[in-house]
Amino acid sequence: MKILGPVVTSKSIGKSYLQLRDLFPIAKRYGFNCIVLSEPHPRSWVSFIAHAQKYRIKPIILYETVDGKYLLQTNNDIRSAIMHYNGLGNNLRLKKIEMDLPYVKYPTAVLKDIFKDEESLCIKDGLKYQNELSIFSNIETYYNIGNYRFDEYKVADYNLTDIISQKDLTLEEKRRLSYELEIIKKLGVKNYILTVKKVVDTAKKNGISVGPGRGSAVGSFLVYKLGITKVNPIEYDLLFERFLNEYRHELPDIDLDIDAEKRVDLIKALQKEVGEYKISQIRTYSTMKIKSALKKTEELLGYNLEAKINAPIRSKENIDKFKSLSKKDKTFFYVAYYLEGIEVAESVHAAGLIISQNDLRTFSPIEKKEIPIIEWEMSDLKYLGVEKFDILALDTLTFLKKLQIEEKYRELSDSKTFHYLSKGLTKGIFQLDSTLGQKLTQRIKPKDFEELILLLAINRPGPLESGMIDQYVNEDSPEYLKKIFPETKGVLVYQEQIMKIAQILGGFSPQESDLLRKAVSKKEKDKITTFKTKFITNASKKIGEKEATLLFSQIENFAQYAFNKSHAVAYAHITYWLSEKKFKDPSHFFLEYVKIKGIDIDIINEASLLGIKIKLPDIRYPFGLASKTDLILPLYIIKGIGKNISHIFEEAKFSSLEDFFNFIINKNINRNIVELIIKSGALDYFNNNRKNLLRETTQRMKGKVQQLEDIKSTLFGEREQKSTKKVETTLQDYAQYEIECIGFPLSLMSQKGLSNTLIDKYLNRQKVYLDGYVYRDFIVDNSAMIYSRVYNKNLKRLIKHI
Repeated sequence: MKILGPVVTSKSIGKSYLQLRDLFPIAKRYGFNCIVLSEPHPRSWVSFIAHAQKYRIKPIILYETVDGKYLLQTNNDIRSAIMHYNGLGNNLRLKKIEMDLPYVKYPTAVLKDIFKDEESLCIKDGLKYQNELSIFSNIETYYNIGNYRFDEYKVADYNLTDIISQKDLTLEEKRRLSYELEIIKKLGVKNYILTVKKVVDTAKKNGISVGPGRGSAVGSFLVYKLGITKVNPIEYDLLFERFLNEYRHELPDIDLDIDAEKRVDLIKALQKEVGEYKISQIRTYSTMKIKSALKKTEELLGYNLEAKINAPIRSKENIDKFKSLSKKDKTFFYVAYYLEGIEVAESVHAAGLIISQNDLRTFSPIEKKEIPIIEWEMSDLKYLGVEKFDILALDTLTFLKKLQIEEKYRELSDSKTFHYLSKGLTKGIFQLDSTLGQKLTQRIKPKDFEELILLLAINRPGPLESGMIDQYVNEDSPEYLKKIFPETKGVLVYQEQIMKIAQILGGFSPQESDLLRKAVSKKEKDKITTFKTKFITNASKKIGEKEATLLFSQIENFAQYAFNKSHAVAYAHITYWLSEKKFKDPSHFFLEYVKIKGIDIDIINEASLLGIKIKLPDIRYPFGLASKTDLILPLYIIKGIGKNISHIFEEAKFSSLEDFFNFIINKNINRNIVELIIKSGALDYFNNNRKNLLRETTQRMKGKVQQLEDIKSTLFGEREQKSTKKVETTLQDYAQYEIECIGFPLSLMSQKGLSNTLIDKYLNRQKVYLDGYVYRDFIVDNSAMIYSRVYNKNLKRLIKHI
């Protein structure tokens, strides 16, 4: 038996360059049939065992502690070691292994030599230590990760069939519920769905906003009736099979959007109900990406790669290119190949949460934090059959809360909302706040909610490049498709449309139609061939063989651009709510948006178009103020000033500058902060001579009280009076101050006749008149590209030119 060890993996960050994905194939190449892993943590154990099973190599795990190395032979041993690691027991009743060998930390000798590490080994070096490793020859291990399970959280029993007996249900709704319940029962996912319901109920109980829905779960009427999602799927003809069907072999995904500011609060609330160590976040790692790997290789070798390689380094295209590389480039590629993917820092999964019936510390390695972190990655947990619950922090829900928008799911048809949205006024609008989103909105010109759903679905580069948008605008689809899908003018936009075509024209069952969708989206050739035959045979009877063949080809090409309609429907509600609020109450909308995202030229332009004048911060309103026609910016929009400063001034009331100066001296506010407040214009209400105020601030902050000034005036007479002569703030001063503090000379941009020269001088911008239009922002960047926004004289519409 050839034994390799002791191995340290790259999960021991900074101590090894040996990734598990490289360890086993290379070890197999050198004939090793046993690998001994020796680390002071359990982070690699699950993946190590899984890889060993795949490559049919015997795994042996040693758990290192300050007392020595302990042999783990069974699942129970692993659990004992994990409990010890988590601080739940000091006595390890495990066999101790005495071994003093150098660690295997490199995949190849090339990498080891480059790092000049003489104390460690590469995989090939392990062949030298077979005598020393012979102590493991007769050791048997009995790891079975398939049986290493923890109990999923059990929700109090809830009779789902009671929902069907509700009096307000229509016959169609009862049939839909019966069908969904049958599938849910057959697949055994009731507890999963009810656990998600518990999360949502906990959020509602604690006043935490939950989104209207996300992903394919919006297609389930049962999930809707349980209050997990808020959109009735029957009203939008959404398919349950896209979410769940009897051919599905994994749990469904019910992802939740949560108010970003309250996600941690929700998890803490769940901890109180479930148990502190029954809830955990999930470990992830930041890894070395291609750019970092190439840069690191360049540092190590002292030269750069001459050939061009694409991301990722391990792609088939790059590997095929390897043979044709020069000797130097081969060495470079070789090193970069093994560096890419190396773990460089620990992180936490952005959304994933584990909810357990039992204390997770008895099952898995846990980092003790306010919200514990399970130290296995999601890929490890998948091996163990553990499912995560995705709870995503969505800033837009925070924005909705600040705007005090009432969610509504009926009467989404305000004409003013669609009128202005069609003009491309999409700043701050969910899913459309981008250059592409603005252009598509102007192109599609959504006139109702159905078109808004479509707009969100196609707001991606893929559909734009595919010609889908031209087909929709020009209404070029075949008549039979227009009859089936009048809401998209016959254009294939949604994944669900593939399924419907398969059912209506191809004779597929709902379950089979989802299998077709998956096959074409994943390009599974064998499955596609089988489905193609059935589809064309059946569809030919209705639209002819030529048209059926062409349609299936379109389905194959379209699959990569198709979007989940259930997701688009749910998110379109958020888009509509924000749009309606923006065009009915623009001042309040922009104020709250600025508080979250800051100010830019698009906000200034769109506010102007909607009749809102954006004003400089005012010390009297530290968090800003919105009125029907004006918007006073909050103090913390000023560069260098944070929300904490706004909070300091929140309760203050000033009737004079004297009050202000007494306040800042008492509160010991930094002089630089005071100067920024003055420069921004926040004290203009009391005195708009900012330059003079800056001088006065310098004197006061240095402790030169009026008595001292009077003495100096007496001593030095006219000379002193001359030195304290009042200075005036020029237009150039105003421009410089405001650009420094806010980025834009707001007070001058609103004054006709002033911005022409000042913006030209200080922002390289000027006002230009051409054919009755006003170029409000004419910017020439360093590459001589010209960007401008063009308005007509009445500021009624916005056109972009580049």
